[in-house]
Amino acid sequence: MPGIIIKSISGDYDVYFQGKRTICKPLGIFRFQNISPKVGDRVDIEGTKIVKIYPRKNDLTRPSVSNVDKVFIITSFIEPDLNLNLLDRLITLTEWEDISAALVFTKADLIDLTKFQKVLEYYKKLGYPIFVLPQEMELLKQEINDSICVVAGQSGVGKSTLINSMGSLIELKTGKISDALGRGKHTTRHTELLSMGTGWIADTPGFGILDLEMDLQSLSHTFREFFPHHCKFSTCLHLAEPGCQIKDKVASGEILLSRYHHYQLFVEEIKEKRKY
Repeated sequence: MPGIIIKSISGDYDVYFQGKRTICKPLGIFRFQNISPKVGDRVDIEGTKIVKIYPRKNDLTRPSVSNVDKVFIITSFIEPDLNLNLLDRLITLTEWEDISAALVFTKADLIDLTKFQKVLEYYKKLGYPIFVLPQEMELLKQEINDSICVVAGQSGVGKSTLINSMGSLIELKTGKISDALGRGKHTTRHTELLSMGTGWIADTPGFGILDLEMDLQSLSHTFREFFPHHCKFSTCLHLAEPGCQIKDKVASGEILLSRYHHYQLFVEEIKEKRKY
């Protein structure tokens, strides 16, 4: 059974292997192979040396973590207010990376939840696991078992506070919301996997790269509600094409208007980048 890199700072790698942590350095040969170990890597060690890095099933840049099984997309109902544009962007990026996403909505104890039921039910209908906190904290903990999980979301929505409340082995510093900016300060400086049940959860500096580097066809495939419908053209981008079922579903209310609007914005963003 290989070990797993759970922390990386200044060329030192904490490897969890056979129930204990060992600070290791990689063999020099990895440098010549242009391979850099990273958090999440499955590795073999000998003493305090990393001697083998197993192939990665995925490899994220920011946050710098590999072999991710699930992304918990955290958003708050208030303070800061629910940001569906950012939520849809993070869902799109997660779908593009082919990683499972779960949607976590925080600060439900501070609002009238009935006002958000339509939105919650819509994303649930798409097949995303939905967790409303603090009410469903125990259910969320169970999602971590046997997985490497990453937390993503806007600053101030309670990412580090969430991990602390789960009872992690490490107490993380959290920042106060900036009244002037309406968001929290970045308080996590490096990526580290924290033990939770039989799984791992990463507290990271956040998803620093939110650019949509995909082509338009790939973008359309990240919106699950577009899958079941058969437009006139197989390459339909659901914009101005004739015989587009998606636009009909938007008009009838079957597809959430905000989702389609964000899709249009993402299309324009990708088109704009192609000009340069």
